[in-house]
Amino acid sequence: MSFRGRGTGANRGGSFGGRGEMGTVMHACEGEMVCESINPKIPYFNAPIYLENKTPIGKVDEVLGPINQVYFTVKPQEGIVATSFKAGDKVYIGGDKLLPLEKFLPKPKPPPAAKPKRAGGAGRGGAGGRGGARGRGGPRGGGRGGFSRGGGGGFGGGRGVRPCRLSMSRRTSTMPSNTSQNSGVSSASDGGQEKQKMLLSAETGHFSMVRALHLADLVTELNVVMSVFSSMRYCLGDPTDYSSLWAALTFMPFGLFFDFMDGKIARWRKKSSLMGQELDSLADLISFGMAPAAAAFAMGIRTPVDHLFLTFFVLCGLTRLARFNVTVAVLPKDKSGKSKYFEGTPIPTTLSIAAFMAYCVSKDWVQDNLPLGLAAQGTAFEFHPLVLLFVLHGCLMVSKTLHIPKP
Repeated sequence: MSFRGRGTGANRGGSFGGRGEMGTVMHACEGEMVCESINPKIPYFNAPIYLENKTPIGKVDEVLGPINQVYFTVKPQEGIVATSFKAGDKVYIGGDKLLPLEKFLPKPKPPPAAKPKRAGGAGRGGAGGRGGARGRGGPRGGGRGGFSRGGGGGFGGGRGVRPCRLSMSRRTSTMPSNTSQNSGVSSASDGGQEKQKMLLSAETGHFSMVRALHLADLVTELNVVMSVFSSMRYCLGDPTDYSSLWAALTFMPFGLFFDFMDGKIARWRKKSSLMGQELDSLADLISFGMAPAAAAFAMGIRTPVDHLFLTFFVLCGLTRLARFNVTVAVLPKDKSGKSKYFEGTPIPTTLSIAAFMAYCVSKDWVQDNLPLGLAAQGTAFEFHPLVLLFVLHGCLMVSKTLHIPKP
């Protein structure tokens, strides 16, 4: 495959916090993205590639092209589809994952040492010998020590230069000078994620995991579990005492507050967390999936068919969160790098159901007094029609065609 190159400007690569512009997407090829470099430096093999909003999308797989126009391919990470990017989309790279172009330029061979001439000049060093004007240093071999026949600066050199392709071994790619090969700790441009990996994998004590948590992670963990336990406590107590049920419903809005604050704190401290990404989804599942379902069970939605419908609701929330984690990198973005819309209703919208349940509790519509009563009563398929509200909301969460604009 060949490309027509264009000169690289010395001012290429805009500022991106700890990262810079690496290139623009050209097209997809065999499941990978072919990109044109707009950075005067050369990327590492397996260097992470990001979108403008710092979402990782894959790693550098190949680097190719002449020195005046570099191209590279990106192997998408799991869940990212190369064809979802359009030509012209910009991609970014960490500043510590670049090498200067000079590292790949061929160096001219030193001139051969002069050999002593034999007496009479008729020997091997004479005019007709191999060391004469037509020898290795003469016109016939003149190109062997240069860059190219025409004096150009390309990677495909002249006769005497070993052709230098813009490629490196993935296994032996050079580490940056500010990074220890043995420490596994990268610079702060990755938000401390590499350091967190090291802390989590190192066997340094029973409580070493605590050091890997960020402040935002601790805030995320505050919005789980308490609502579920309050619903269970109501089931064990006096059905006319609604204090535990009120507590269960009140904890849910606090879950939304903490879910909002953990992102604010992460942006304020400019630190991302691998554990935080997982904790956020797991906390949302409990706060806005399990907690409303547990409250509904405590209020009296307890038949076997009710159980199936509530399980469907929770699984829809789980599936919606998993899909969001997979597709967030490829959704259309605005100028700030934020996704333009949600696919399906976000799981925190289940708070609308919690608000309705709170209204029912205020009206004493619980247990046998639930709105709409009991359908198919006395059969194996009896259920409370109120549970269909959960089924409807579950379907809205997993919808592919429903796009909710982001505020």
